[in-house]
Amino acid sequence: MIRAALLAVLLAAPAAALTADRLAPLIAGRVAGPPVACIDPREIETTHLIAGTGFVLTMRTGGTIYLNRVTTAQSFVHDGVTPRFVPAAARLCSGERVELLNENSRAPVATARLGDFIPYRKP
Repeated sequence: MIRAALLAVLLAAPAAALTADRLAPLIAGRVAGPPVACIDPREIETTHLIAGTGFVLTMRTGGTIYLNRVTTAQSFVHDGVTPRFVPAAARLCSGERVELLNENSRAPVATARLGDFIPYRKP
């Protein structure tokens, strides 16, 4: 049973918040594809927070970068918080919750909901 116990710990590491101008270099030279509803959380290599917006997820294989704009609690996405993804199954999907933890105390600060995952790939 690969449920939240295994997958919730994925990506509970601190992530520095990016501003829109720092996002551009991450996706430079890449083309946005159609949104996807779910991704495999075991493939996520790094997570970057985008202040007031959501997350950029770099995948281990294929060179794909996903942009996810959270649908709630955008004001809590900033430096000093760490995301902890809590998938309901083996996939991480839009609509699922992300716990935002204080980076130092690991105490919950807020809960956000994931939006669709926008893939950015090299042409």
